[in-house]
Amino acid sequence: MNGQRQPRRDRRQVIKGAGVIGGVVVLVAGGGVIGWQALSDRPSEPVTAVQPGQDPSLEALAGAAVSGGPGKDGIPSIDRPRFIPAGDADFLADDDPVFGLEYRGEVRAYPQLVLVWHEIVNDTVGGQPLAVTYCPLTGTVIGFSSPPGVPKLTFGTTGRLVNSNLLMYDRQTGSEWPQLLGTAVSGPLKGKQLDTLPLVWTTWKQWRAAHPDTQVLSTSTGALRSYGSDPYGSYDSYPDRSGYYAGGRPFFPVLTSSDRFSDKDVVIGVRVGKERLAIHKDLVRKAKTVHSELAGTELVARWDERLDTARVLQRVGDRWEPADHLDSMWFAWYAFYPSTQVRQ
Repeated sequence: MNGQRQPRRDRRQVIKGAGVIGGVVVLVAGGGVIGWQALSDRPSEPVTAVQPGQDPSLEALAGAAVSGGPGKDGIPSIDRPRFIPAGDADFLADDDPVFGLEYRGEVRAYPQLVLVWHEIVNDTVGGQPLAVTYCPLTGTVIGFSSPPGVPKLTFGTTGRLVNSNLLMYDRQTGSEWPQLLGTAVSGPLKGKQLDTLPLVWTTWKQWRAAHPDTQVLSTSTGALRSYGSDPYGSYDSYPDRSGYYAGGRPFFPVLTSSDRFSDKDVVIGVRVGKERLAIHKDLVRKAKTVHSELAGTELVARWDERLDTARVLQRVGDRWEPADHLDSMWFAWYAFYPSTQVRQ
């Protein structure tokens, strides 16, 4: 090797899904039509050095941002979401993934087949402004609210990625936030951390059975999109996946990597204080209950048979409360948190 990097390809060129999605996938973005060319899976390249065992600095993360293809707001957020009753959601099949939210007495389902085309929903739930975010390249779905002392924020897509993860910006200050991190890496709010709330990754059939009164994000978004198709692959019943989601390396550069698990293996990432823990999702599925301790806090991960997913609780005094946790592809969790502890 001569030390020179090969030119990076953008997301319009790489969405093939490890050989499953062939030909040219046509994506409508920003009012135009973009051909996302097929490309064989390939290893990603580190962007910059990270000290072993140390999490990257905000400056390193900001400097690692790369173009994902579509420009700023080329993947448009949903800013005026419309919701419909469960009985009217005839565009959803039983096995379609949805992201379920129970918050302040309201129950909502955000279909993956909608969010894969938008990635951000600026919503208000129970009178509280929230952003529901999804990055298909890292398999991460997270709800955010503004921290105390920070005005209401709404978010859009920068068109760039950090560790192959969605880089958001807020429209009030222009600060930039990697979705998985939830902390601003640049701009006036640099160093501020958003409050998070977990969403449940499950199927439409399971969520509807558990919550027949749920409201569902509609496909009436004001944008022309091919809802029902996924340019990255498909999620079947857990843990079956195809296309990009099934395996192989990430398409975009990451700061650091680990072969502890396969890159696309799903882990439950848990954050307590300044410490991080990754629990392989299959461990929770098989064991049903996994006990851990992190930053002096007792944790328990339990498999929810009704929704076929994992939930993590932390002990606070004599109570159990939801921990800050999320599903993530292993490569992405490790790239942001190489200091993470691991349960497997």
